[in-house]
Amino acid sequence: MIQEYKLSNIQLKKYIFLPLIKLVAVIVIATVLAVVWFDIRIERLHFVVGFTWAWAFLMHLLPLLIMGCRHCQLSRDSSFAIDTINNFYYYHAKDKSLTFRLGEIDKVIKVVSPPKYDKRMDFMGFSYFFYWKIKLLSGKTLSISCMLLDIDEFLGKDAILEKRLFPIPPSNQDLMEFGQNQ
Repeated sequence: MIQEYKLSNIQLKKYIFLPLIKLVAVIVIATVLAVVWFDIRIERLHFVVGFTWAWAFLMHLLPLLIMGCRHCQLSRDSSFAIDTINNFYYYHAKDKSLTFRLGEIDKVIKVVSPPKYDKRMDFMGFSYFFYWKIKLLSGKTLSISCMLLDIDEFLGKDAILEKRLFPIPPSNQDLMEFGQNQ
């Protein structure tokens, strides 16, 4: 049985649009509650709201947009397939293809954010992003975004967790053409 993974609207909603809507809603509600709770005077309202939104943009929205764009860029026009019967893995991007067997995998690393690593609640708004780092015995490393390979456990190999504040995958520029690594 072959399981194929591609970027779809479900991943775009899950990783970009819904978190963006939730984050903006929380910021708006928190701003309104803070203005009412602390009884901000009209002449200070613009400063307080402007400072709050600038802080929220720099600390939450900008990292979410940067990570979302990078993950989307790497997942677009790519596919990853797993042949569970023959233990083959297929990766295809715009101009790069790679196929390998389960025995050719040295290790699988799941790179996650600190809250996901420690199994804590996400207060950053973008810490649910992760990517897979597949190290092959040939020395190649394949990085696959969560927007492409959206699974919790890698099929066929146990994954090691690695913690990074911003889990942004590097590009797969060191891959050879299909079939040359066998």
